[in-house]
Formats: sequence, structure tokens, C-alpha cells
Amino acid sequence: MAVETRFLDDDIIRIPVFAPDNAGKPTGEKLKTFTLMWGDQVRVTGKQDDRLVVEFSPREWDEENQRYEVVKYAGLLPKKAKFRDASVLKVRFVDVGQGDGAMVETPQGRILFIDGGEEEHLRRYVNVAYSHLLRTKPLHCDALIVTHGDADHFEGLTRLVRAFRSKEDPMITADRVFHNGLVKKKKEEGTPETVMFGKTATVDGQTYAVELEDDLTKVGDQRMNEPFLAWKQALLGLKTGDGTRPKIQRLEYGDDKPFDFLASENIQVKVLGPITETVKGKPALRFLRKPGSSSLSASHTVNGHSIVLKLIYGNVRFLFGADLNEESEESLLERARADQVSLSAEILKVPHHGSSDFSPRILEAIRPVVSVVSSGDENTMKEYIHPRSGLLGALGRFSRATVDKPLIFVTEMVAFFRRLPGRNKIIALTKAGKDGKQVYRGPNAYVKSAFGIVHVRTDGKRVLVATHSGKETDKESYVFHVDERGDIQFEAEPRIV
Repeated sequence: MAVETRFLDDDIIRIPVFAPDNAGKPTGEKLKTFTLMWGDQVRVTGKQDDRLVVEFSPREWDEENQRYEVVKYAGLLPKKAKFRDASVLKVRFVDVGQGDGAMVETPQGRILFIDGGEEEHLRRYVNVAYSHLLRTKPLHCDALIVTHGDADHFEGLTRLVRAFRSKEDPMITADRVFHNGLVKKKKEEGTPETVMFGKTATVDGQTYAVELEDDLTKVGDQRMNEPFLAWKQALLGLKTGDGTRPKIQRLEYGDDKPFDFLASENIQVKVLGPITETVKGKPALRFLRKPGSSSLSASHTVNGHSIVLKLIYGNVRFLFGADLNEESEESLLERARADQVSLSAEILKVPHHGSSDFSPRILEAIRPVVSVVSSGDENTMKEYIHPRSGLLGALGRFSRATVDKPLIFVTEMVAFFRRLPGRNKIIALTKAGKDGKQVYRGPNAYVKSAFGIVHVRTDGKRVLVATHSGKETDKESYVFHVDERGDIQFEAEPRIV
């Protein structure tokens, strides 16, 4: 039979894979098992014993040669495997440690990154998840979105943009780069908080950052801290699919038009933050304060003025809350009510890793069914006690009232840590950072053998939510339907597949 590309209509399906013979048919003993989900694409190459044969050609790490090599497998689909005419909307909340990193893939294959964490996690995940594409060409992204200028949200994108799939070819290309306009300077001892983003203006006792940037590649190096400077240099080398320079653009509340490229798939994106004000004829962002204090804070300002996105596909709505804090959440509530904009969403990327600096009133306005906290403690320098217990309690209290068992996920809690046998050497950074290390030897060393990731997939009415576990064979999944009024109906109790 001719090779066919088809899309799976089973929620979760496990496929045994074998070495292929010259005709691409499975031979010998089973080598491993691949797990695919609703909407995943497979290449059907033939039949064997009334079962469809599918082809897999991932890039896998060759330990002996210390490089990635394309490995060919032949898999056997279950006899009762179901197919659909097209894919579904896929949103992956990736475990990036202490930080945020989400990937959106539309039914037609458009890809958007919303933040990228700080370390190598996202790059490694892309290398595995899209290995079938990377064997022949870079992964093309329609948009890279940096919600704000904290390293735990964008330094992982710097690593991804700088990565190469081969000596000559980059790992990704991108058409658009969106950001919130605030560029952070290097913080030195005694530096006032109010000069961290460049020029300011004070009007009626309020201080504003007025030096908002559009194209980051045109900002002078002296105005950037190290992560920003590295991001600028990475952007200078970033290309679109046709080899030109990507469009780099600042976003603010109401800037929905830049996402019109998704309209052909009936996907709408509303930009709900940051909320700018006009100061001396120019857009400006108000400096925010530490909770319970009158002191202006650069950290709270850059967090609170994150890009906030609401993605709507059919009856299903996602709200990506970036690092909003209580002060900015209250401002968003006020603006949304004035403009009669609904904040209600079925899936919420919880703001600021589950920080205690939040407004219960915004959770009451969102009323999520699924809440995802992105957090991870990897060393003492990045220990923020996230998520806070009060935030988790509030998520339960203010989730959708008609749902008896709302879903709350934490990326580090759906990861799996395996204990190493014997006494192991652990090297951890001290407070001195790069200048010093702390060595520990003991019997309680752990490695993260399964990174936490929350998969959310939808056709605009039906929603699948799934996570992995320490066992390759076990996936936890939930399925519910959303009607035109936003009412929720779960199909069944959670399943372990």
C-alpha cells in the first residue's frame, strides 16, 4: 500500500516497535514501546497480520559516537486503532525547572513558544519531541513569545535559538518574536530600582518606565544585563523559514492583530497585558510596589507587566498568566470589567509559579477547570517555596463551581525522581554561583528520570489532559467536554492507561 499520513483518534495508545526489514516490516523482538496521544500523526506504510505498520525515524543519542543519529523503527498499531481527519490543538506545559515554558501546536502544525525557562530543558525536549522533523530541517516556529524579561522565562529560548541540529543548520527558525518592551539593565550595588529599565517619568506622584523598546536588536549593549545581551545576540542570528529576519514586536493590552495568522484555523488570541498608560504622549508602564510596602520594585514591575494571553479555540479557552502579581491582577480585573472582556477560561497557566502574591478575585473571575503551576526546585539559589499552599487552596476554592473535582497540576509533581544506589557524589552551586561549588557524598542521591509535562489537547469541544509517570506504561488522563455556555461534563473518572 502507498504511504499514508493519518491522525490518531485514540486518547492514548502504546505502539510496540521493532527493527524494520528491507520492506519496512517489523522483524525480531520488540525493541521498545512508543506512546502517542490524540491527534498525533503517524505514517502508515503497510499491513502485517491485519495490523497497520507505522514508520518511526527519531533522532536518538549515540553514546559511542557522542552524537544524534537517525534510527528507523517499524511499529504495529492496535487492531482497534481509530483515526480522525485532522489533528487537534496541542498545548504542552513543559517542566523547565524554576521557570515557565509552554508550547502551542495548532491542528495545521503552527507552533508557538510561550517562554522557555532558564536552563537546557526546553531545548532537550524539542530535540526529542520533534526529532522526526529535525532529521531533515529546522523546527519552524510561527512565534516566540517572551512574556517578560526575567531569565527563568527566556534564557532557555536563547539556548534554543543558538542550538544547531547539525553543523550548518539551526535547530529552529521563527517568523515573529513578541515581548513586553522592558529591557533590564545589569543590577549593581546601590543602583536605584527605578533606573533598571531606562528612562522614567513621574506624573501625579506615580513613577513610570517610559523607555519601552520594540526591536530588541537595536538596543545598545550597555542597557542590557547579561541574559538580555545574550538574547539580543541570539536574535541577531535568528532567521525565518525563508532566511530573512523575523519581526520583533512589543505587545500590550489589546494588540490582538499580530495573532491574525491563526485566524484561518479559527483560533483567536487576545492580548490582556501588559496594560500601558500614556505619559507625555508615549506608552509607559507604571512602577509597581512590593506587597504591603510603598517601595517601588523593579522585580514586581517586570513581573506584573508580563504579556498575558487568552487563547480561544471553539468552546475551549486558555489563559496564560505569566508572572502576574496581585497589583497587576487587580489592574487587569478593573480594565477587563471596564471593557466588558471575560477572563473566564477552562485552562489556566497559573501566574508566577504559584506565588503567594496573587489576588483571589482574579481566580474567581477565571474559574478554571484545569490549573497548571510551572515550578521546580533545582538548587537552593532557586528555592522560592513554589507553589504556596494558600495559592493551591485558592485554586481549589475558586475553580469552576459546577466541577466537583477540579484539576490542579504542578510540573515538578508530575515528574519522577529515581533514587541512585550506593553513595553518590552530588555537586551543587553555592551562593557564590559560578565561583564556588559544594560537594556532597551520600546514599540519598536522586535523578529526574521522567520530566514533568502536562499535555492538554482539544478539538474545541472535547479536552484531553494527560501526564506521564515513572512507569513508561502508565499515563494519567482526564477527558471533559465544554459546551457553548461553558458548562463542563467529564466523560469518566481519571484513567491510568
